[in-house]
This record gives sequence, structure tokens and C-alpha cells, in this order.
Amino acid sequence: MPSDTSASLLPRKRPLLIPFHPASNQTRSSRLANSLDRVNADPLGVRRVFTQVAHDLYGTKDVQDIITASYVWMADQIGHIFLGLVPTLLLAWLCILIPISWLRETLTIILALAMFGYWVSKEITDYHDTFARRGGVFPFDSSDIWWNVKTALLYFGIGGTWAVAAFTGPGYLLLTIIVAVWPGVFVAFWWLQRKLAFQQAGLPYLYRLANFKTALGASTERAIADLANLKERKVVMWRVLFGLDKVPSRQASIRHLLITGPMGAGKTSLAVGIGTEFAFGLGLGRYLSATDLVQIVAASSGPINQMEYADGRVLWPWRECELLVVDDLDAGVATPAGGHLHMIEPAVLASTLTVNGADTLYWLGRRRSVWVIGDASDADSWKTAIAGLLNIAPAEILTVELTLQPSTSPVV
Repeated sequence: MPSDTSASLLPRKRPLLIPFHPASNQTRSSRLANSLDRVNADPLGVRRVFTQVAHDLYGTKDVQDIITASYVWMADQIGHIFLGLVPTLLLAWLCILIPISWLRETLTIILALAMFGYWVSKEITDYHDTFARRGGVFPFDSSDIWWNVKTALLYFGIGGTWAVAAFTGPGYLLLTIIVAVWPGVFVAFWWLQRKLAFQQAGLPYLYRLANFKTALGASTERAIADLANLKERKVVMWRVLFGLDKVPSRQASIRHLLITGPMGAGKTSLAVGIGTEFAFGLGLGRYLSATDLVQIVAASSGPINQMEYADGRVLWPWRECELLVVDDLDAGVATPAGGHLHMIEPAVLASTLTVNGADTLYWLGRRRSVWVIGDASDADSWKTAIAGLLNIAPAEILTVELTLQPSTSPVV
């Protein structure tokens, strides 16, 4: 039976998720990090974000753990601070040789500004390189890239300012450290929210829709942009500093997508791009292979809203997600004759996923999903099977068939 789509387009209250901390991480440091958390904490609120920061810095981060997106981001910004600090310090030390104090201080500031100017030119070059790699199908959100540039320059500037202040006097150094806390922490929180949403979606890699190159048609591209909650708005520093940068939720006319096409056509890239954009819009999403989905459905136990632990990462509970991306549904191989041999058939998968009841995935029919198959000739059968699993009409699923594009760089 088709679901009631009008109710499903309404904003859904963010779930309260139970944290999951595996026993292997119960060290003194990890217990201290866990003490910051609460069962009823907002999944992407201040408490959860800084609990992850505590884990990244003290609780679980060693050579035995997977590198998280939040850890990499913090390491990058600490690197930016020191790239602003150390070269400026070295230049300032050279200025000590100048006996005239006003000339020494003036030259120190000029050299610090010159060093900052170098980092500005480097970031602008990076922006143009990113712009050159755009796909031209989905909007290239230049404001998003400029915000990334501004963030890097902020931390470069903080490091350079500290270097100059250290040579001016200890009082100035203390003042600049205090002043830098506000923008440094608020900008960090903005980014760490998105890094946390991305890493806990379990996506295999980061891929932005702006890099996708296969034209799909205006209506399809718009439907996918709405499904992914693609951001098209300017990030303004003062709104970030006052915690006013809210992410609007785009209503999706099509909430379920079936992507098909031959190997190398970009099916997984498009699916991952949708998941990435949804995460950067602070949505809760999960990426699963068909095999993972079968296993997780069959083994479902415990609280419905308990977060899951996999491959060194804590992931969103799949049944609490607003978007589910299921890849490689019809795992198999293309034959030399142009056919396709499946290891999984639509009816078999549908039967397996309903072993605990026909309504196991009905909840997903009211949210958003992306399904990926390789055999375009069997798309109707898969669409019917998926519609039955979600308790919706097949017409509510949009099919996107990709084709191989002439390219020197293969996509997946």
C-alpha cells in the first residue's frame, strides 16, 4: 500500500540516541571522556560533539584505532595554527638584531602580514583548483569552499598573531590567546558537527555532489538535490560566532531513489555524494551494503536507539536515521555477452529482510533512501521489491540510470 507522503514530509524531531562505548575502550581516559555524555543528549549538540573531541584527544586515539574525520580536522587546524606561528616566530627572531625598537616592531608586523599574505594566496589557489574539478551538474557551492578557505586563514591568523604578540609582550600574548578562544571554538564546533555527522554515517569516503559529472536532466537533478538536502547558502562568520547558523531542511518531492548502471558509471559516487551532502546538512544517515543490511536486520536486538560500533567508529542507529543508503543490492558480475549474473535476487532479498516481520522496513518508507544496483534490465523487479519492503507504491521510487561517460579517470 502507498504510504501517506504528506505526513512524511514534515520535519521530524531529532531522536535521543543512547551512546555506545565498547568494553575495549574502558580505560581511565575513555571513562573520563564518556562522563561528559548523557543518554538524552542531542546527537549533534555541544555535549556530544565535545565528548567526541575528548575521545579523539584522550580517550581512544592511538595506533590501534581508526582515524576519525573529527580527529583529522582538529589535526589540520592545529597544523594551520603552527604554520602561522612558527614561520612568523622565525622571522620575528631575525628582527631582534635591529637595535631601533620602533623599527624592529614595525618590521615584525610587516613580515607577519607578508607571511599571512602568502597563506592567503595559497588558499585562493586551492579554491581555484577545487573550482576546476567541479562536475557542472549539481551547483558548485562557492560559499562553502570560501568558508573552508576562511576557516584555514582564521587559524593561520591566530598562530601568526600569537607569534607577534609573544615578541610585543606577555600581556599582549595573554590577551590574544583569550580573544582567539571565541572564534576558534565556535568555528571548530561548526565544523565538528559536520565531521561527526559524516563519520557516524559510515560512508566509505567523502564525495561532494558538485564533483559529479554525468548530466541527469534538470528535474532529476533537482529531485536529488532536495533528497540530499543540498546546501545552497552562504556561511556568514558572525552567524557562526553567535550560534545562529541554522541549516534549513529541504522538502523532498522524491524521497526514494534507485540508481542503476554499468560498472564505472558512478553509481556509488552518486549515492555517497547524496549521503555526504545529507551529513553536511546535519542529517542522520547511514551507508550499508546489501549484505550489511541483511546482517543488521537479522541481528537486531537491544534498544532501537542505541548507537552501533563498527570498524573503530560509533555509527548512528540505522533505524533512527533519516536517510539510508544501500549499495550493491544485486552483487554479481557482468558477463562477456552483456548480461549480468546476480548473487542476490529481488525476491530472495525481500524475503530475507522480512524474516522478522513484513513491516521491518515500513518505517523507512516515511523517510529517505537510496538503493544501488548494477543490472539496469532488472530495475523494475528491484523497484517492486523495494516498494514492498517500504510499504510504498513503486511510483514513489525514482529510477536513475547512469551510463559510462568518456573519461580518463574511472569512477565507482
